[in-house]
Amino acid sequence: MIWLHGLAATVIAALSGMGVGGGGLLVIYLAFATELPQLSVQGINLLFFLFSAGSAMLIHVRRRTILWKTVALLVAFGLGGVLLGTHLTELVDESLLRKIFGVLLVISGILSLKRQQKERAVSKE
Repeated sequence: MIWLHGLAATVIAALSGMGVGGGGLLVIYLAFATELPQLSVQGINLLFFLFSAGSAMLIHVRRRTILWKTVALLVAFGLGGVLLGTHLTELVDESLLRKIFGVLLVISGILSLKRQQKERAVSKE
């Protein structure tokens, strides 16, 4: 069974590298193919993202395309969100948390598809 998880991770990593949104795919895979609790699934997804984002960040640092003031602002608000989110997870039932996270993934996917459709329509003009 471990080989299946390795294969899934390899495919999801390749898709993520192509910009398909591998993090969402990893959450879906882990939620349905394992018996991990939702918080563990989300934690693994965050670790996956850190490694893929870290490699992309190295490229952007070398190209000097990072807006450091924006990064500082995002980090400050992100840390606030982490503290609030951590506190809320202690108050919310895990089954409700799964449903909320799933709805947010679907909304994110729909918005991403709409944005891509707009970009394609603009580029055809």
